[in-house]
Amino acid sequence: MRWLEIFSNAESTSRSVHFWEGLREDQKKGEFWADQIKAFREDPDKRLSLALDNLPLPASFREATIALRAKIRKKRKEKEHYADELESLYHLAVIESFMIGYATRLKEPGFNVMESCPGGSVAKLPYDYKSMGFDRLKLLNKTDKKWIVDSWGEPDEHSTLHEMHKKVWNHYEDLLIQERKHSDDEFISLLREAKKDTGKPKETARKWWEFWKK
Repeated sequence: MRWLEIFSNAESTSRSVHFWEGLREDQKKGEFWADQIKAFREDPDKRLSLALDNLPLPASFREATIALRAKIRKKRKEKEHYADELESLYHLAVIESFMIGYATRLKEPGFNVMESCPGGSVAKLPYDYKSMGFDRLKLLNKTDKKWIVDSWGEPDEHSTLHEMHKKVWNHYEDLLIQERKHSDDEFISLLREAKKDTGKPKETARKWWEFWKK
């Protein structure tokens, strides 16, 4: 299941576990999605699909916009309508703008909060072009902005999804802070038990194994 198809915290947690397990297995085989995607440079549809599979990795956002840009250029060259691709490109740039570089309260990269969010819910956060604009959407380049203005006109202002929905971000950052605290408390509890269980090495080892599997 893709990140953009997740709508609950439980699904988000489960998807994250399976996603990273899959990446580790690929690395063991000498494979990595960022290398695989290079084979699709001339096939924007496959490039886009693989990029979407790996959201919300920052590099996957970039790869998805590159693929959509290629699809738009092809349609423009063939004098075809490209409204759907332009809307997808813009929407992806808006979604990416929900993520910040560093979560100060969590004291971890903002990506960790972004990954914990149900992507489908993030994608459905309300916004409108007139208020969102494009100047602060990092994924958009000058050509993208020209296409957007030619299609939709100039916006009234420029913002980010993070600024528009900071309370939503704070909610998920709070959940992650609580999760980290719970893990820390478990770790401290295990340390205390380890001191008492010096005569039960197998039981102590089992408890540590269960902790690190989480």
